[in-house]
Amino acid sequence: MKIAIIGAGNVGATIAYTLATQGIASDISLIDLNDDKAYGEVLDIAHGGAVSEQVNLRAEGYEGLADADLIVHAAGRGRQPGESRLDLARGNIRITEAIIGDVMKHYNGRSLMLVVTNPMDILTYVCYKRMGIDRSRIFGSGTVLDSSRFKFLLSSHFRISPRNLHAMVIGEHGDSAVPFWSGASIGPLPLSAYPSREHPRLSAEDRARISAEVVKAGQEVIQRKGATFYAISMSVARIIRAVAEDENRLLCVSSHIESLHGVEDVCLSLPAIVGREGIREILPLPLDPGEKAALQHSAATLKALLREVGY
Repeated sequence: MKIAIIGAGNVGATIAYTLATQGIASDISLIDLNDDKAYGEVLDIAHGGAVSEQVNLRAEGYEGLADADLIVHAAGRGRQPGESRLDLARGNIRITEAIIGDVMKHYNGRSLMLVVTNPMDILTYVCYKRMGIDRSRIFGSGTVLDSSRFKFLLSSHFRISPRNLHAMVIGEHGDSAVPFWSGASIGPLPLSAYPSREHPRLSAEDRARISAEVVKAGQEVIQRKGATFYAISMSVARIIRAVAEDENRLLCVSSHIESLHGVEDVCLSLPAIVGREGIREILPLPLDPGEKAALQHSAATLKALLREVGY
């Protein structure tokens, strides 16, 4: 499987590195306006090939999309100090629109498009509207990372392996993200019933704290080291593995929602079955009234931003 990654910055290069070390793709192409940067990243990863997985790595132009099975959009810029969310959206929409123009010159008609650049839900919508291909073939990295952070925080609270925690975050990958508390469990046991319904270890204060930490987790990393790229790269690799191995795996990726849970014509995250052909199905969730209202608020927040930027 060939993965073409547009953008050789911290995120794009780390995605390439993660895919190479995990042996997920047979071919990886890095595409960037800075040819030297892309080629340097390819060389740096390729030099470790003798002690890692074998993969064909190339620095290419957009012509490298012609035989790609999946395109990763990781190009753009991060939010600058004092810059509003709207300013970031406008800047990265302009970059994305230019990228789509180049992509469509070489698009082979079958590649999937995975959007990683922020604001990810907004840019997923822009790609969907601009590219004009089936919505099942365009999706964003969604709240796979947010859900992983949610499990990490619950794991720390309960002192139980995150692999035994079943929990997800839905809605926006951003400030209006919605932890799906009513569906969270340790194995088959609801969190609210552990260790028993009479003596649960999860208070209302715990829920509020963990919910807030899920949303601000990325901000803390940025404040401490300037950027986030390891965890998002691992999350993207998890999504790509589901595609490459046709796993039909349930993942909270961002996709175009036509009408579900009172949400219409917006891209946000709900659990979807992901395989080789992209999104096979989006699953409806048994949301409680508060979660449904929060999801609708998340959608309204995204739609308001889309209107402000002309979509």
